[in-house]
Amino acid sequence: MRTNVSLVALCALAALSAVQTANILCIMTVPSPSHHIWNRVIMEELVARGHNVTVVSQDGDASRTNLTYIMLEKVYSTLYEDEGLDLLEVSKETPFQSLFTFREFYLGMCRGALKSNGLNVILNYPDSFRFDLVLYDFGCGPCLLPLLHKFNYPPLVALTAFSNPPYSVDIVGGHKHFAYTPHYALPYGFDMSFAERAYNTYLCLWDAGLRKFTILPQLDAMVRDRFGFNDMPYLQAIEQRTVLMLVNTNPAFDAPEPLPPNVIAIGGAHIKEPKPLPSDLEQFVGKAKKGAVLFSLGSNIRSDMIGEQRQRMFIEAFRQMPDYHFLWKFESKLNLPLPPNVIIRPWLPQNSILNHPRTRGFITHSGGLSTQEASWFGVPLIGMPFFVDQHRNLKRSLIGGVAEPLDFGALSTEKIRATVLKVLETPIYRENMQRRAMYFRDQPEKPLDRAIWWIEYVLRHPTVEHLRSPTLKLGTAKSNLLDVYGFFAGVILFVLWLAVFIARRICCGRKMKSKKKLQ
Repeated sequence: MRTNVSLVALCALAALSAVQTANILCIMTVPSPSHHIWNRVIMEELVARGHNVTVVSQDGDASRTNLTYIMLEKVYSTLYEDEGLDLLEVSKETPFQSLFTFREFYLGMCRGALKSNGLNVILNYPDSFRFDLVLYDFGCGPCLLPLLHKFNYPPLVALTAFSNPPYSVDIVGGHKHFAYTPHYALPYGFDMSFAERAYNTYLCLWDAGLRKFTILPQLDAMVRDRFGFNDMPYLQAIEQRTVLMLVNTNPAFDAPEPLPPNVIAIGGAHIKEPKPLPSDLEQFVGKAKKGAVLFSLGSNIRSDMIGEQRQRMFIEAFRQMPDYHFLWKFESKLNLPLPPNVIIRPWLPQNSILNHPRTRGFITHSGGLSTQEASWFGVPLIGMPFFVDQHRNLKRSLIGGVAEPLDFGALSTEKIRATVLKVLETPIYRENMQRRAMYFRDQPEKPLDRAIWWIEYVLRHPTVEHLRSPTLKLGTAKSNLLDVYGFFAGVILFVLWLAVFIARRICCGRKMKSKKKLQ
């Protein structure tokens, strides 16, 4: 009898855990190829699990069965042509100046999305069309979340490749502790001085204020005019319907901050088992006397944007290190002679190169995804950051003893050669990175499997509420106990005033008695 009951219980549990094929809408409005790489891995895995995925995005690639891209074709042209965004100029800004550039970036992205023909495609879907879940990259704000209103509010899962930015608490609640969680634009570690903590708090509060009082109201006005939904709530209220958030963090190199139960860390979810190197690259790496070095500046700042003078510096520095072979991701034709120990390609299989046993170092812009990949495969870094979180990522790598810096504004052939050789020929950098890799990789399941499990958890339980943080309802003042601290301060001030008042009365009484005695 007990056996039968156990079998029934197991069958019921299996039925509960099973997820039928779902229609999933992905709203991916962060104009960055690297964000698309990270998001795409999750979307393609959902397709591999049998789900139908529709993606509204400014980035796309060759579609596969059950994966449909609806392209927002005006986003990049609006940002870089119409509004003249220059990323190299952005790299010269102070952290405070960058807040206002990011604001224009968010608004420019939205302007481009709203005038894209692709938006009309998804708007022409019937309102009765059923999406079982919406995935939303919240990195650039809720510009297209009116689609959630159009499709009658399926459960919302937010995600970001951008670590765990400060404004995540505006969406799912919880707390950001400015004492040890630096703003993404600041090159600070976790153990900040008083001045650093003061500036970090100042910057985070400015960032929160800009989002709440400038960015969100402007976005809301823009989308109301475009979508025309008279009964639509305020954009922030739609965004706060988020049931679950997936963030690209791991305590091996990110801030050890407490997260609400519906915020799931999936750092490294985009890292898959690497394929073997193509034969020509395998030969090139194999012929290196001391090993190979990968050189890539990511997908936003390209190597063909840094200028011929700096390109010559790198080539000459590489020429002076003939025992090492350099694989350089260079996106266009390079009209400069290369030494035999250097090859360039418009695209390189980064994970496969980093995984190769003869790879000794990685010259990188210190982007989040590249830093994670190098950390996963245990390859030390030579970091040359430009903007956003790259300075912060490099700072954490410097503190971890796994990297050395290159200053883009003060490059020379000798500095490049000396810095690269220091990392390649000092064993402690590789040893430290191997230790970081050990911590990063030692997890109960793969980060991608964790991400998919939680997405399907929301599909199984679309009305789940018990994971949500109460701080959203409490608001900023109550959730941070500002009202309680204010009350305590008031009580202390009242007690001090009362003590002074009593002391004065006693003193005045004594003086009166003394006068009477004298009289």
